[in-house]
Amino acid sequence: DVRGQAGKSQDNGIFDGITVRGHIVKGVKEGRDKLFYKDVYLDTYLLSKIIESFEFTDKENIKVYGESQGGALSLVCAALNQNIKDSFIIYPFLSDYKKVVEMHTITEAYVELYRYFKFIDPFHETEEEFFNTLSYIDVKNFAHRIKGKLVFIASLMDDVCPPETQFAVYNNLECEKKLLVMPEYSHEAMNVKVQDKIFNWATGSSIE
Repeated sequence: DVRGQAGKSQDNGIFDGITVRGHIVKGVKEGRDKLFYKDVYLDTYLLSKIIESFEFTDKENIKVYGESQGGALSLVCAALNQNIKDSFIIYPFLSDYKKVVEMHTITEAYVELYRYFKFIDPFHETEEEFFNTLSYIDVKNFAHRIKGKLVFIASLMDDVCPPETQFAVYNNLECEKKLLVMPEYSHEAMNVKVQDKIFNWATGSSIE
């Protein structure tokens, strides 16, 4: 339940600048401390610490799993809370914003970056400052902080979260990691064999 994304959690922030499309650029004109996703990332950390505080929680077996935005938030959560022992990440969102713009990626997930430059800064006069600010919420810059084990699935036909941006995360990981590549898959529902792998990972089972 990410704040402001159709769940019960509300986004009560007040931001200057463009908000017509885009949680990524929300707050970017005011600096890194006002970025929308900065607050979301801290939400994930707080939630993980709440779960960790329960007496029934197995603190030696805390795991995170996610796909797309969920994959990004799981990565950040594992980076901020290094008590997380295991992560399973599928085609993460919110990675390598500069590469997204260089590739002219204008699918819905990242169209706000395109719109920002088209309507706010058509001559890219503030490009360096813009990307420096967004680097604060770029998940590739969190990857090296993860200490637990990690399984990573990359989809090579993904036009929503391009594989270049996925590997920007994977290549920055310094933890024990395993890469699974799906060459024929885009940003879509995964094959049942993926679900089996997730189940096995989460439960310690061995479904074949």
